[in-house]
Amino acid sequence: MGTPEGLMKRELQILFRALCDGLRQEVRQRSLAHLVTGQDFSLTKEREVGIASSLALHLRSVGFAVQLDAYFPSGSPRRRPDFGIWLPASKKYIYLELKTVAWGSDYQYYYAAAISDIKKLNNDTEPENQQNGLIALGSSKPEEQQDQLWEGFKKRLSQRITNDYPSYEEIGLERVDLQEMDELTSYAVIGLWFHKFS
Repeated sequence: MGTPEGLMKRELQILFRALCDGLRQEVRQRSLAHLVTGQDFSLTKEREVGIASSLALHLRSVGFAVQLDAYFPSGSPRRRPDFGIWLPASKKYIYLELKTVAWGSDYQYYYAAAISDIKKLNNDTEPENQQNGLIALGSSKPEEQQDQLWEGFKKRLSQRITNDYPSYEEIGLERVDLQEMDELTSYAVIGLWFHKFS
């Protein structure tokens, strides 16, 4: 792994670990705010843009330069991925979409939106735009049976992405335990898939 590709893959794995930690820290902070104020600050009630903002703040705190609602360098000026991130060791600028696919109580698990985003990324033929990937995030239902969300991420999302879009590989997939931190969800799942290096 002494190659530039190996270095970049290691840095993407560090970025993924930071996303997992950022998610835990955000839920923890919101649970403390709930204890103090009595208000419900559950992450499951946050819009996607709020999640992106929280994750960006954590990524910045661990050394990544992050631009929210960035522009791809080529093609249509209207194409705006959720994150533009500078990888300091690799000296590369990457683009990531964020898609929430499951949001705790009273919601269905909906993987099609994440598949739609990876399809758009895959269809972008501009070479400068191909350093791209997808972050998918979901929150379980509080009384979920048999880890339905975790199994869905593994089988209905990750396998489909890597089978149907073989130019993307899974960088990481993690079940993040949120027991006793959020009444509306018991755990979250976060995944990162990135365009393979050519």
